[in-house]
Amino acid sequence: MRARIEFLAVGAALLFGGAGACAHTDYFPGTTIQRNEENIKIIETVEQYRRRMLEHNVEGLLVLASQAYFEDSGTPRSDDDYGFEGLKQVLTTKLKLVKSLRYEIEYRNISVNGKQAEVEVFLDGSFELAAEAGDRYRRVNDYHRFVLEHENDQWKFVRGM
Repeated sequence: MRARIEFLAVGAALLFGGAGACAHTDYFPGTTIQRNEENIKIIETVEQYRRRMLEHNVEGLLVLASQAYFEDSGTPRSDDDYGFEGLKQVLTTKLKLVKSLRYEIEYRNISVNGKQAEVEVFLDGSFELAAEAGDRYRRVNDYHRFVLEHENDQWKFVRGM
């Protein structure tokens, strides 16, 4: 009987002691991105961007961009590169042409290195553009990378908008 009680006591100690020592990492649903304070703020910033795009809110989008914003358009040419003022012009002219927009973001990975964060996503969207030759409809399904920088206790876009 004494051996059985000792066995149960040891078993209970292992069961409850092991459960307390087991660290559980919380992830965003459907991802391997850790749910921590920093990643929550980053995703909230990207989601603000997505909502403001849907609203065609140019001023709201510009608030999310860093003054150091620089876009190289993913090409080796330099004539299509632009900074913050160019972003303002692109958003102002292009969003006027958008008649309808569907824009979804699937988060793939977030990596933070110091004050900079890279957010890898899969974009799924479609839009209809007003054009003189007739409205054009286009789908976008592609991988994309947003780059944000931590400025004055906020995350701001420096590339990828």
